[in-house]
Amino acid sequence: MGEDIEKQPLLEKSKVEETAEDDEADSMSYDARKLITFEVFRATTGTIWVKGSLWRSMGLLLVLALLTALGVAFMVKEPEKLETDEFSKLNGFLKAIVGLLLGFFLSSSVNRWYACASGFLALFNAIRALHMQLAAIGANKERVHMCIRYCVVSAYSLHYSLSGQTLPKDERLEWRAVKFDAMCEDKENLDDQVMSSGTLAKIHPKEKEILAKVEDPSQTLWVWVTSLLTRMASDGEIPAMPTPTYGKILSLADQAYGGIREVQGAICVQPPYVYVQTIAMLVNVNNIVTAVSFGMTLGVTLSVAKSGKNIKEVISADLQDVLIQFIMSTTGPFLYQTLLEVAVCIAQPFAGCSDEKNDSPGRIPTWKLLSNLKKDLGDAEYMTNRLPCWEQPRFKS
Repeated sequence: MGEDIEKQPLLEKSKVEETAEDDEADSMSYDARKLITFEVFRATTGTIWVKGSLWRSMGLLLVLALLTALGVAFMVKEPEKLETDEFSKLNGFLKAIVGLLLGFFLSSSVNRWYACASGFLALFNAIRALHMQLAAIGANKERVHMCIRYCVVSAYSLHYSLSGQTLPKDERLEWRAVKFDAMCEDKENLDDQVMSSGTLAKIHPKEKEILAKVEDPSQTLWVWVTSLLTRMASDGEIPAMPTPTYGKILSLADQAYGGIREVQGAICVQPPYVYVQTIAMLVNVNNIVTAVSFGMTLGVTLSVAKSGKNIKEVISADLQDVLIQFIMSTTGPFLYQTLLEVAVCIAQPFAGCSDEKNDSPGRIPTWKLLSNLKKDLGDAEYMTNRLPCWEQPRFKS
């Protein structure tokens, strides 16, 4: 006799390990209570502070300020006569425009991110509901498993398609071919009579040949799903087409297809390039003007200190002005450059998805969502096959 079913774990060992991995923090899973404590300064993973481009930009601005200061101190004859206040006025004018445009861009990027996440969740929820509906009716298990397998393969295809969009054009086809090869299984190893997490995202070689000729398998796979559901209705395995139950089942497929279209619409329709390019240019111009303004102030101070005149006044007045100017000139560009980096990261929620272990800030953890989908489907199948005290119902035409 086999092991007592009540003593068997609900999840296999491999599934428990996957669950532990999925508990790692990502852009959607974090403890918000830590954000109101000083632990917020210790956070690095998944934050904008791990972006090397941010620190490179600030380093270049610092170098520009130092070069400007040296140029003013050693190349200008009377640097104390320079009107550095004019640069400060220009800097103040640019800050108002840059702050306004950055606010609109950041708001647009957040809305786009939410649209992508909502589309994925709508797709996954529709797949779960479709499986539950077919299981409740007691439809033929082989047909149900085939239908759900196509649904999950569609979700994986969407994930791979969005991941490939961040790759260069000449690498996208190779990326897609590699992922479809990984999903392909021999018919002997892929049995639709048994549904497990290991076979939910698999396809037959014949299915792979057909899907390889399709531009977007994530959408077109739902042609197979709806056709299979209609075939089941015609064969009497589920209620017939004129019935409300069939309409409900088909509406779930329509909801899943709508989720795919929502994700692709949010990703494909980016903010106009002319708008985003203008914002990025204005941020960089503002940062450069700020760096030059600070460099001129520092250069004037160095020139006066080099001359040896009024050294006490330099220490008491000019050095104080330099310190204040340094703080203001550093905080402004750093803040604007950080907000620009955050907006760009959120506007590209699938950047870095080609690396499943990549912790790109703002990335939607689709791999984790797909893993949870397979676990939920496996748990639902487990419960369907182990009813407490009644037999599984079977629909009769």
